[in-house]
Amino acid sequence: MHDPDSTRLAIPGWMTSIPGSDAWAAAEPIDKGWSPDRKYRIRTRDGGSLLLRVSEASTAEAKKAEFERVRQAFALGIPMSRPLAFGVCDGSDHPDEPEDRGAPEDRNRSENRPFVYSLLSWIEGKDAQDLLPGLSDDEAYRLGRRAGEYLHRMHTLPAPAGTLSPAAALRKQIQRKQAAYEQCGYLLPFDRELLAQIEARLPLLENVAPGFRQGDYHPGNMILAPDGSLHIIDFNRSDYGDPYRDFNRLITFTSRISLPFARGQLDGYLAAAPYDPHFFGRLSLYCAVESLYAIVWAVPFGEPEISDTLQRSEQIWSDFDGFTRDVPVWYTQ
Repeated sequence: MHDPDSTRLAIPGWMTSIPGSDAWAAAEPIDKGWSPDRKYRIRTRDGGSLLLRVSEASTAEAKKAEFERVRQAFALGIPMSRPLAFGVCDGSDHPDEPEDRGAPEDRNRSENRPFVYSLLSWIEGKDAQDLLPGLSDDEAYRLGRRAGEYLHRMHTLPAPAGTLSPAAALRKQIQRKQAAYEQCGYLLPFDRELLAQIEARLPLLENVAPGFRQGDYHPGNMILAPDGSLHIIDFNRSDYGDPYRDFNRLITFTSRISLPFARGQLDGYLAAAPYDPHFFGRLSLYCAVESLYAIVWAVPFGEPEISDTLQRSEQIWSDFDGFTRDVPVWYTQ
């Protein structure tokens, strides 16, 4: 979460409605990631730091559920930000436009807009995705094993009663995304083969119970602290479903950053979890879904996301040898 380019700014007026903000000295906007949340590093008057996440009031129910998932994950002893406070405030102002971030306290805007906030402890360090390529293979592998162990620990959290089954959830998603894919204007040359491979693997989800999913598990959401320890951040995409779906990021992102780390994550997870003969079948299923439909997400963003996503889809296809195999070609147990 360290952002060396952020500018230290005084506390804007709308933040003063947050309980305890009288102990804050400065707020630094964090302009990183894809989350719609506004994120700030809060400098406290006693020299400490906090992480503040701010969202529209309309997201209050979803954000409260997310905060509770963070609390549950933290209770497992996973190195991550400690959830400190959650609430809804009627701020004297609200950061509704990018240029408003950190604007002076006396902007005298006429509207009062409520907002949702989450306050968490700050993790000092640097993004793992920036440091992993420079580490030795042994060190990267060691950290990957830790990441796998932490992920398995999270996956022990059960889903609430009434959560849609992974089989039903994925079939519903495929139906929706297939229609969007056919209209997006970009078609993969192997899309029919991919769809057939997805259909062939769907029976593996029968009787699979839903559980906790971190939702975006890759080194871009991990911090290496000064002491070399690995910490997990950003649970804004966490939810409940098939836990193995968390491994789609391993193939699409992590393996491109550090193969030793990716191998370690798989080894660490498999060593911690009970043996499942369908593990790689379900992993490859979600990677096939990612390969086929990721372009639907990318199109609204334009270039370079479109080209990058098409290239990733081709690489995923190659990683699984056209999905004639369930285990990626770069992994050996």
